[in-house]
Amino acid sequence: MARAREWTDNEIEKLKEIYSSTMSFDEITLEFPWRTSNAIRLKASRLGLRRPTLETHLTRAQKVTIQSVGGDGVKGYLLKCRECGAWIHADKMMSGISQTISCDECGALYEILTE
Repeated sequence: MARAREWTDNEIEKLKEIYSSTMSFDEITLEFPWRTSNAIRLKASRLGLRRPTLETHLTRAQKVTIQSVGGDGVKGYLLKCRECGAWIHADKMMSGISQTISCDECGALYEILTE
């Protein structure tokens, strides 16, 4: 069995810098193309690094039909961001399902609950 390559000092510094950021874990794994996601998590754990807990707003969105340029109605949910006031559109989901979305303007997270 092949032995895993040792982590370099540069890789460790980079991991320390970005692991606790708001960068998604998928984006972090792209920064280490020669490492598996499990290897990254294990190294971060051994270094005592933690991912940030992202605060989400729980909200009940209103059903809307959005008219696109082509005139076809796209069903979904529309809500106004509590942080920056931007409008956020979420695609239609099945009833009883929740979905987490983020504001494109400020990055605030919302958990959308349907009827």
